[in-house]
Amino acid sequence: MAQTWVPTPWKRLTLAGLNLFARAANPLRARFSSVAIDRLSVERILVVELWNIGDVILTIPFLTQLRAMFPNARTSLLARTYASELLAGMDLVDEFLETDIDPQESWLMHGPRRYNLNEVRRVRRRLRERKFDIAFQCRMHVREHVILAMSGATRRVGYAFGPGDGVLTDAVMPDDGKGQKFADWLRLLGPFGGPLEAEVRRLHVTAAERAWAEKYLADRGVSATDVVVGIHPGASLPEKRWPLDRFLDVARQLSMRPGVRVLGFVDPEDYGRPMDGVDGAINAKVGLRELIALVQRCALLVCNDSGPMHIAGALGVPTVAIFGAGIAQWYAPLGKLHEAVSGERGIAGIPTAEVLDAVDRALPRNVVSEPQWSTESDSGVR
Repeated sequence: MAQTWVPTPWKRLTLAGLNLFARAANPLRARFSSVAIDRLSVERILVVELWNIGDVILTIPFLTQLRAMFPNARTSLLARTYASELLAGMDLVDEFLETDIDPQESWLMHGPRRYNLNEVRRVRRRLRERKFDIAFQCRMHVREHVILAMSGATRRVGYAFGPGDGVLTDAVMPDDGKGQKFADWLRLLGPFGGPLEAEVRRLHVTAAERAWAEKYLADRGVSATDVVVGIHPGASLPEKRWPLDRFLDVARQLSMRPGVRVLGFVDPEDYGRPMDGVDGAINAKVGLRELIALVQRCALLVCNDSGPMHIAGALGVPTVAIFGAGIAQWYAPLGKLHEAVSGERGIAGIPTAEVLDAVDRALPRNVVSEPQWSTESDSGVR
């Protein structure tokens, strides 16, 4: 469990105020962590995940568990607008509560002058209307803590900021931080007996989306027998990007191999466009659902630690995932068919040859027919 907030004086004051409010509002409510619950009686569940595409992907094993453990419950996911596109057709979420605020307007992360009070009121009203039985969040972050406090849920489950955390009815203490992120979510089920045996679903790709992807590639000269290797050089932060010229080197090397076609993905800000100049490579600048369909057609995706990396993992597509120092284990994609390449001296220090070696190890494992992950905290990253 990683702490994703910087403990400024304002945030410490916010937490202290939240604790006082929680205790005053619920003077007779005891801690629930040792109280049994009738799972069949739970009707409404809230899950909070307001971060990036990859973070939403890593909730899939947890959402699968909620379906198994609370079969009569209706699950609502408070998330950004892309979550409903990402999880479409999976039958894991009954209601998407969307909130999408620009970073410069990030609320409850800085001080009161940065609040978008209209959005805070709107979110609070929508949460309170639903009368949630249980609310979960998996971040040691003040914003998510505030949301749990606002939700009015009977049981509020999350990672505690300390033994005196008054916001949570079921406080889970952080572990040593050496596991995988999806396992952090599963630990929140401890107060309810822990995870069950359950098959985790892959991202859903419709027949129409598959047909579109096949046509997109066929129109650009890709045959049904070609091995398609996707390359996505983008990432949400510049420091998470392996140098673009080295991605181009990998694309050139792979394009020279018989029967291999390179599919280069260009992100919405046009990052990755220079792969247009690689002989034999195909470029794709597409929307989220189209990207999912194209990644599903790939035998392998070479990428940074990014949303597309997690999309590939949730589709059962192997990856060669390039990381900076010290984060590969926690942010690894779902599945057991991935090669992580880490730069302990920084991502820019990773040579092209090391990535190509990882590609050679990963390509023979390019056919999978069943989901390759479980509810255990083994990421399978090599």
